[in-house]
Amino acid sequence: MHIQFSYKFVASKDKKFLEDYIEKKKDRVKTLVSESDYEVARLEIRSEKFAKKEAYKVELFLWTPNLQFRSSEDDHTINEAFDLALDKLIIQIRKYHEKLT
Repeated sequence: MHIQFSYKFVASKDKKFLEDYIEKKKDRVKTLVSESDYEVARLEIRSEKFAKKEAYKVELFLWTPNLQFRSSEDDHTINEAFDLALDKLIIQIRKYHEKLT
């Protein structure tokens, strides 16, 4: 899976943390996407720190050859926002698989 990061107003320490954190969490997505799709899948992670309040917005976009998924979440820490957005993405993938069966 190719992973691409985009940042807006995010400190360099938070960027590094998120990039290391995704390496630990990407196996959660791997279990839900077929092996052939996983090899060519693209995950885009957009994160933004709000200027007026202490909060982060994380958006996840997952593209596979046949499917596209998107999730977004706001929270006070970047890892909580990422975890909540990842949970939403996983729920979408599971619902798609349930429709197929």
